[in-house]
Amino acid sequence: MQKRGQVTTFVIIAIIVVAVVLLGVFLWPQISERFMSEERASEVLASKSDSLRDAVEDCVKLVSEDFFHDMGLQGGYYDTTGLDNLYYADNFFTVVMFKNSNNKRVNKLPLLGQMAYQYQLFLDTEGNAAIDRCLNDFSSFEKTIDVTPGVRTITPIVYYDAVILDVDWPISVSKQSAKKKVTQTINQKSIILMIPLGNMWNVANMIVDCEVKPGCKYEAVIWDEMIWDYPFDMQYISKEARRVNKDQIVFFLESVPYRPGEESFKFNFAIDRS
Repeated sequence: MQKRGQVTTFVIIAIIVVAVVLLGVFLWPQISERFMSEERASEVLASKSDSLRDAVEDCVKLVSEDFFHDMGLQGGYYDTTGLDNLYYADNFFTVVMFKNSNNKRVNKLPLLGQMAYQYQLFLDTEGNAAIDRCLNDFSSFEKTIDVTPGVRTITPIVYYDAVILDVDWPISVSKQSAKKKVTQTINQKSIILMIPLGNMWNVANMIVDCEVKPGCKYEAVIWDEMIWDYPFDMQYISKEARRVNKDQIVFFLESVPYRPGEESFKFNFAIDRS
């Protein structure tokens, strides 16, 4: 009986030791934080900052590229309210040149500044929410650090061969040390989208500028003259025009990728001479 009692005691002690070890392992992150130096806390924040900045860049880039590609398919518009569409080949195309009530041809191709406004409208409507979903509210980072995002502002700047997103989004990250909570602020870097929106718009604008003039039929002789007069603009753009009927035409512009990682970008629109 005495031996059995000793075995039972040893088993109980072993269970207690194992439980203490497991509890220590489970609580080690909290325990280590209480004894972490400020220098070590700063190192942890620095190691996470680059990963967080990259995650923000990836999500903003992913959401924004989808927007610009969708916008290109709608003649430069995100919101096409008040504009007519032509139905062709199972798709709708935004009409950017038509005759108004005074029988005068008007150019409704949005300016580059208007496209930037369309981007802001997209962010307010669904883009910001999409970015937050992509980042999953920083849940993967908050396992080791505290993340407090500030006010986010993203401004697109359209260039000939790229769209630059100026991201102003200060994000505060912090880590508890033995003495105090160490805090750092992460500033985002500009994001480059390899979308030749400036060049695509320039070609589209030359087409529509011609179409607002009575008698102009861009898909005829002027189409070939443009290749001759603007060889650099047309070097990396393929173009096609399809008639819906004698007065309504759909134009297809598509960039030809020439840089590593670049994808083709489509800019489609319609005109109505009737």
